[in-house]
Amino acid sequence: MTYALKPTSDARERPVLLPGLSERAAIEDLRRRLVRYAVKLIWNRDDAEELVQEALQLAIAKQIPPRDKRFGPWAFRTVGNLSLNLRRRSKPEPLGGWIEPTTGESPEGRMERIEELERVRTAISSLPDQQRIAIVLRMEQQMDYADIAGIMELSESAVRGHVHQARRSLIAACPRDGRPMGGRK
Repeated sequence: MTYALKPTSDARERPVLLPGLSERAAIEDLRRRLVRYAVKLIWNRDDAEELVQEALQLAIAKQIPPRDKRFGPWAFRTVGNLSLNLRRRSKPEPLGGWIEPTTGESPEGRMERIEELERVRTAISSLPDQQRIAIVLRMEQQMDYADIAGIMELSESAVRGHVHQARRSLIAACPRDGRPMGGRK
């Protein structure tokens, strides 16, 4: 696995650090997005924070400037690779302690919600790595296909295929009320 920036000729790439923000605020915004991404891959906030910190330390060690337009895809790719490495070495913790009860929710309703989230988490975890990364970037990070293609170093059509297959797998794996998620009776 490589952590080096690769040259790109994609002129559509946009800077990852939002314009108008100070560099410190822009990096903090990126850090929050990277943590959310890592949490969806490894399902542990503390470990996600550590992985993002490790990725940012790698960027400093390699002297990668945050304002470089390729920094964002590199950071997401590096956090994704570190997350997958950690996920292969450990087991996810139960979600029960992380789920806040909603107003007026019964204990039975909360348990049902936790069980459904566990089914979704298990289904996402069972996806192949490429599909898992693509669906998390698309659905959780709300990235467009071109940005995901840059992060994953794939064509847009390959990313669309991974997202499509991941959605189909998740729908089939997470039945609701006796029918697949999103399906009709």
